[in-house]
Amino acid sequence: MKRNWETIRELLTKVEECTLPADMVRLGSFPPDRAAEISYHMTLLIEAGLVNGQVSKTIGPEVKDFFAQRLTWEGHEFLDAIRSETVWQKTKKTFVDQGVSMTFDLVKAVAKDAAVSLMKAALAG
Repeated sequence: MKRNWETIRELLTKVEECTLPADMVRLGSFPPDRAAEISYHMTLLIEAGLVNGQVSKTIGPEVKDFFAQRLTWEGHEFLDAIRSETVWQKTKKTFVDQGVSMTFDLVKAVAKDAAVSLMKAALAG
């Protein structure tokens, strides 16, 4: 399965909404037809250290359940970099225009540059 940056952004936003210690995001929070996509991407986010959570340890091809409780510091930093719809659209456009694959480090760097550019334009105007 290919990484879907829209799904990653969606999941990070959903986990950030957990405000109480008992709050958590689970696979059942999403439509069943997206179960494989959601499970795969949440597994990536947990493995990358962006989300504190756990994936079920079942063996086999079935979709893995998970629970996610909160973003890590790095998860907050990354979501903050891509949260703004304006910055997000500008970031994606940069990758399309340049024909470059979206990697975590590049997405974060391009999003930060886009935000700085927007802030400079706002301050100058």
